[in-house]
Amino acid sequence: GTGEDASNTGLRRASLTTVVFQNTALALCMRCSRLPREGTNGELYLVTTAVFSGELMKLIVSFVLATWSHSPLQLATLFLSRESFTMLVPAALYSLQNSLQYVAASNLDVSVCQVLYQLKLVTTALFSVAMLGRQLSGHQWCGIFLCAAGVAAVQVSTAEKTSAAGEKQAWVGFIAVSVACVTSGLAAVYTEKVFKTGNTSLWVRNMHLAAWSLLAVFSSMYLAEGSKIREKGFFVGWDFLVCAVVVLQALGGMAVAVVAKYADNISKGFATAISILLTCFASVFFFDLQPSVPFILGTSLVLASLYMYTSSPIQGTRPHAYIQIKTEDTRKDLENSPKTISNGDGIQLGKSTEMNSD
Repeated sequence: GTGEDASNTGLRRASLTTVVFQNTALALCMRCSRLPREGTNGELYLVTTAVFSGELMKLIVSFVLATWSHSPLQLATLFLSRESFTMLVPAALYSLQNSLQYVAASNLDVSVCQVLYQLKLVTTALFSVAMLGRQLSGHQWCGIFLCAAGVAAVQVSTAEKTSAAGEKQAWVGFIAVSVACVTSGLAAVYTEKVFKTGNTSLWVRNMHLAAWSLLAVFSSMYLAEGSKIREKGFFVGWDFLVCAVVVLQALGGMAVAVVAKYADNISKGFATAISILLTCFASVFFFDLQPSVPFILGTSLVLASLYMYTSSPIQGTRPHAYIQIKTEDTRKDLENSPKTISNGDGIQLGKSTEMNSD
């Protein structure tokens, strides 16, 4: 109905707006949290502990929201059902994507890696067309490519110039970042398809995704930093700012779930691009970032791409054709037309006839 459509539109706009400001706040807080601060004794927190805590909070919040529409017994049955394995695929893909990003960063320059990784918006659009049957116009495809190019230009202009020591294998990094783009697009569109189909509630699905993600994050945390955690503790280097990072990560996970349900991942890609611009503008004031020509060019490209994508109608949708009929002609036709009878199964036009039953 109209009320439901209006509600879905409101949720779509609210979720995309939340993604913009959540990503911006998270980027700024993460940047500040990785700087030496008083009260942490010079110790930086372990990133994997923050990611694990964020996934755990997402699981808990999703559980609380799911209890509003399900009894504890129903919730336990749904959580342990066979459908939970459907979210194992995106959890594994996201875990693989994160690992590939580390491989790419180790074998490519930062700027090259950031440029290539923006192709994830293109792969997301391709998977949306292939898996969801979404139709995009030529202007929208141009907007997607412009957005990827604009974000790449912005990130290159703000990237710290580093020359990593050790041998680099460019072909390994190129393959890694290419596969990471494919897994990113596939995981996002697969999650969107699962969230929009079936009768399982949004928050139960999100519980499934968070649970599988927790297993993946716990494995990487144990393998990569298990010894440090045993030596220094899980919460080493934590303070109020780190807690804010964890809360923002959990909020982002909830917003992305709502986007997958009521919006789409291409719109989320544009929302993320806007958040990158806002983060860079905020960095001018907080971190003394000096805007360069590539930065201004990239910003212009992103804004132009956003206009191109949103102003172009989706290809294949045509307005309904209407035939204009004069009122006087219609009145005469109705007066001269035969009687209309209804037999309960439909409406029949024609002369009324009596049906005799023997």
